[in-house]
Amino acid sequence: MAQRLGYLVAAELQPIVDAIAASLRGKCPADTRDVSVTLPLTEGQTLVVSVRMADPRAEPPPEISTRGLDARQLRVVNEAIHEKIGEPISVSMLSSMAGLSRSHFSHAFRRSVGRTPHAHIVCLRIERAMKLMMDTDAPLSEIALAAGFSDQAHFSNKFRRSAGTTPTQWRRIHQPVVARLRPRVPL
Repeated sequence: MAQRLGYLVAAELQPIVDAIAASLRGKCPADTRDVSVTLPLTEGQTLVVSVRMADPRAEPPPEISTRGLDARQLRVVNEAIHEKIGEPISVSMLSSMAGLSRSHFSHAFRRSVGRTPHAHIVCLRIERAMKLMMDTDAPLSEIALAAGFSDQAHFSNKFRRSAGTTPTQWRRIHQPVVARLRPRVPL
């Protein structure tokens, strides 16, 4: 069916398109904005085409940005993420800070940063957890909460996907021996 529509319909419509173009060329003075063309078809049918021309003096429509967030929006959003990294952060909250709809913000953020807002927040939380695991001897459950994860299981799952190892194994490899002997300091 697509093959049939692709070629046959285009071939059948070409004379109509040519007739419309010829009529518009002949009936479209420079100062006219609206043009109607009536074309006879087969079996007593007619095709009426109305075209509204753009006013060349009118302002062009605003361009839809294909770029990411501007520098101010990105700075405001990054500051908010870093300030609230240990708390729940919603994309809706960040989008309102940037002054954009949630959908537009998500697309613009991804173009600017290279990953979705949620993935970026998870990455920053894992980085914070890694720093806490190296600097403290706090239990992983406390580190998970301090880094902004809802619980240790969620933290372990995201950590394993990101680092390729469990938090406990990562801590053993990366935490200096001296740090393991330090007294435990609350977060």
